[in-house]
Amino acid sequence: MSNGIYVSINKNSNFKIVSGVKNHEFRNYIPKEKFDLLYVYETSPTSKLKYLVEIGKIVEYPNKLNSCGDGNTEFNEGIKSKYAYEILKVYELIIPITLNELKEKFNFMPPQAFAYGKRYPELTSNLEKSEKKLIIGG
Repeated sequence: MSNGIYVSINKNSNFKIVSGVKNHEFRNYIPKEKFDLLYVYETSPTSKLKYLVEIGKIVEYPNKLNSCGDGNTEFNEGIKSKYAYEILKVYELIIPITLNELKEKFNFMPPQAFAYGKRYPELTSNLEKSEKKLIIGG
């Protein structure tokens, strides 16, 4: 695993990602520093860091997405976000990290937009060593 950013994603969107229905994560920004991994915090009511998502190409609107997937048509029509992050692989943490543990052990606050992995070096190192299961990609 390499350079990552922390993002917050709701339970419904995460379900679509892990079930393979959604093959792009849509955002209105690209961080200035290069990254290829999303550390995914699932928002309330789950409130846990649960997934690591390897991303590929980032498509900027008005460029079009060729593949079908939840939200792709809306992106191509300019209705949804400015950027589409291609989802290559999804890993699920065997033991997700609760918000309380994230705050107490790592001083982590769920990001409104994103946070670079280097902002939480101990957490990032912990995640890279944690046991995880590949659920999408291969």
